[in-house]
Amino acid sequence: MSLEARSHQRGERPLLISIVGPTAVGKTRLSISLAQWLETEILSADSRQFYKQIPIGTAAPTDMERALAPHHFVGFLGLEEPYSAGKFADDAVQWMTAFFRMRQAAGKLPVVIMVGGSGLYTQAVQEGFDALPADPAVRSELNAQHAEFGLAPLLEELRERDPEHHSAVDRANPHRVIRALEVCRITNGKYTQFRNRSQNRSQLQQGGWTSCEDRPWDTLTLGLNAPRALLHERINERATQMLDAGWLEEARRVIHLRDANALRTVGYPQLFDVLEQRMDMDTAIVRIQEATRQFARRQLTWFHRQTGVHWVDARSPDAGVELVGDFVRHGHL
Repeated sequence: MSLEARSHQRGERPLLISIVGPTAVGKTRLSISLAQWLETEILSADSRQFYKQIPIGTAAPTDMERALAPHHFVGFLGLEEPYSAGKFADDAVQWMTAFFRMRQAAGKLPVVIMVGGSGLYTQAVQEGFDALPADPAVRSELNAQHAEFGLAPLLEELRERDPEHHSAVDRANPHRVIRALEVCRITNGKYTQFRNRSQNRSQLQQGGWTSCEDRPWDTLTLGLNAPRALLHERINERATQMLDAGWLEEARRVIHLRDANALRTVGYPQLFDVLEQRMDMDTAIVRIQEATRQFARRQLTWFHRQTGVHWVDARSPDAGVELVGDFVRHGHL
């Protein structure tokens, strides 16, 4: 296929620009820069920023940042409301379809920015899911094992059954570990083989974009990363900034909901221990920073496993804007 043909073909479909990468690397800043330049809006795919009671601990975009560019799917759920990657994908696809239609009717470039470090959620929007088998009895058994013995034995079983998913699963989220094992036990196979329709994806590597037969748009994915020392520095600094902004008080307001799945995330278990005088604050800060660094490594493992990600150095975020500019103008990278 010629360059001109690729460019023409790509120009016929709306474009989803997806920004992924580890926590604290600067995804929000880059997404706002792109949204302002393209005069478009941002769809958040951060599964913790969905919850309205915990904006500090999830580093949700501030009121000032949201004034710079409209954000969607931020702070719209209560902590006890059930939500899943599949439901998010359904809701996001519905919103994006209407948004693209509106942009095209107004003669504007049909493009939207999706940003987030929750790999399962971004993938759900980009590619969709195969129907995952379920068995309430198996799930109940796994939940009982978790309650009695903790997560470690379940993680070991997942490692034996599906090493690939074990390397990337969010260990701060027992629900995801249990769901993956439920599928493994039911099928006597691997969770990864059911997770998505990757074999049906059609990619044009030379063009730099991904076309999925189940999605009426093309996807350009930017991965934002930084040298390990710099990323760790940013993680450590952000933890202290969040505490200065009132994170402990935020944790105090939601401690009565501590069993909610959304609160089984980095920071809140440690702060709950502080509030209940089982841990001093200095120790909590160190453990929060350490857990966040581990979480960032798992995020990078997930995104590096994806194909078609164009990596950008977080020290030069303008390179990401330039890359998107070239793509939008010419239809290829």
